[in-house]
Amino acid sequence: MVYIANRIRDFNRSNRGTIVRCRGFQEKDYAANMAFFRAFGLKHGREPSEVPGNDRFVPFTILRTQTIVDEASREWEVPQEIVERRAEHLATVLSRNESDNLLDALTFSIREIMRNVVEHSGSKAIEYCAQYWPTYHRVEIAILDNGMGLKDSLSSNPYVEVECDSDAIQQALMPAISSKNYAGARINTKDPWHNSGFGLYMSNRICRLGGSFLICSGDHAIRLDESGKEHIDIGHHCPGTAVRMVLNTRKLASLSGMLQQFRSEGYEVARQIKGVGVYAASAASQMLSRDFQ
Repeated sequence: MVYIANRIRDFNRSNRGTIVRCRGFQEKDYAANMAFFRAFGLKHGREPSEVPGNDRFVPFTILRTQTIVDEASREWEVPQEIVERRAEHLATVLSRNESDNLLDALTFSIREIMRNVVEHSGSKAIEYCAQYWPTYHRVEIAILDNGMGLKDSLSSNPYVEVECDSDAIQQALMPAISSKNYAGARINTKDPWHNSGFGLYMSNRICRLGGSFLICSGDHAIRLDESGKEHIDIGHHCPGTAVRMVLNTRKLASLSGMLQQFRSEGYEVARQIKGVGVYAASAASQMLSRDFQ
């Protein structure tokens, strides 16, 4: 819904002389309650960001990146701290009455994707919604931006060669691959928020524990789960990056233990990649901020 609403809204803005008609929407109560219709301009159902939802869902929400920057300035903090608090609030809504492991895994995964939007994409907003199905032991989160996309973002790394969006996505999913983290780059490794290129890698590893991770940028998408990797040709070019994470709540053990294992495996892979520099994963990409304060 986040992806489709975003595409329809962009079409409406780019084709103002075109009349767009909708039908059949009156019967779609779930989509209306998730603010899907109003997100692209149809006056039906809930407004985006209108209310926070409940302990089972978070409706379509549009968070301006400037709002994050302004809040950080007022609180004398870095934007990443604000992103973490937003991610924890969203995770708390979705994990109510469940284990701390679910809360931590959700907070970490949501934060890392939102960090990428703020730090790399240049997008003016983060768009997201989420749903928790306790009967199926599943939490699903969709996060999207309208920024430069992975291909253009990674072009600033002189050691990364990408010819198409498929290459860019595969590179971005590798540990220690980043537009800001490479041999010779000026990096303050003492900063717990420094960009180490481990965020997407760690997040997709968490989701693949009985769930799935899908990332779309440009004209291509890649879906990962326990059974392997699936390439999806979009058929047209779309700006920005969209991520869908599905977590299996029964498979989440201690987050710190999971991340320690994934980090060790990621280091081994990173050492084989030319030009990476094998900088230690930032503290933020290894744990939650409360763990390194």
